[in-house]
Amino acid sequence: MKRAAARLLCAALGLALACGCAPAAPAEEEGLKLWFPTQGRQLTAALDSCPYEGEATIPAMLDALLAGPPAEEVGLAGAIPKGTRVLSWSLEQRVAHVELSAAYAGLVGVELTMADYCITLTLAQLPGVDGVRVTASGAGQSYRDRHVLYPGDVLFSGAEEVPVEVTAALYFRREGGNSLGFELRVFRLTEDKAPAKAVLEALLAGPKEEGLTPLLPAGLAVRSAWVDNGVCCADLSAQLLELSEEARGPAIDSIVLTLCSLDTVEQVQLLVEGEPLGEFGGRDLSQPLSPSPEPER
Repeated sequence: MKRAAARLLCAALGLALACGCAPAAPAEEEGLKLWFPTQGRQLTAALDSCPYEGEATIPAMLDALLAGPPAEEVGLAGAIPKGTRVLSWSLEQRVAHVELSAAYAGLVGVELTMADYCITLTLAQLPGVDGVRVTASGAGQSYRDRHVLYPGDVLFSGAEEVPVEVTAALYFRREGGNSLGFELRVFRLTEDKAPAKAVLEALLAGPKEEGLTPLLPAGLAVRSAWVDNGVCCADLSAQLLELSEEARGPAIDSIVLTLCSLDTVEQVQLLVEGEPLGEFGGRDLSQPLSPSPEPER
């Protein structure tokens, strides 16, 4: 399942969306608008709009977004990568599903969030469209097939931190056996919360689904966690050493598999109280660990 939990966002955002990002009024009152990122969004509103005078249809408005802002709108930037094409669209139960070509799948982090919300705010002005689901060909983002964005998700003032959705697979022991199973969790994080640390803390808190049991000892704490060039350094407290010999291997597997479900993590370097370990649970913890083959859910 590599990236069963992957990529809506691989990092916390360092910008703010303005209250002006609310859905526009009906076309007959104010006219339709196209939404784009601003050129200087680190200092001003993250998104802004410009008038749209084309056909009030989903394909026409998508074509206008792909073309980018008009030349006279000097404060706006394009949100969607050049070369992106609309492969298909549909409208079901007031949700517009937009399938874009593989170029869109290259977006991550801030740029992906900006593009998703520009599409959402633009299309949600149309009658009959309440939410938008955006997928990309070849993206390998199966969870996004179920992820619907709404204009109300973007209502943040410029002084607030913008929540980011991060999805991860948390691995626990299956009840009545020694194999691992996982449950998917969605985390809404602000820029002051590192995704790796939030996911690890949730793993320590234990499973929510029936049939799974925790593997990590009570009292274990995450001292810090950060990602550098695909390696997540996870610094845990000394309670990790309290695990029995037979419990150590599965516990390490659960940590590594969980962290490697994040899109930015390929390997995990475990530390205890800031120091690397040697042999532990049959693993050499002096070097970064790659995930073992993942169990079926």
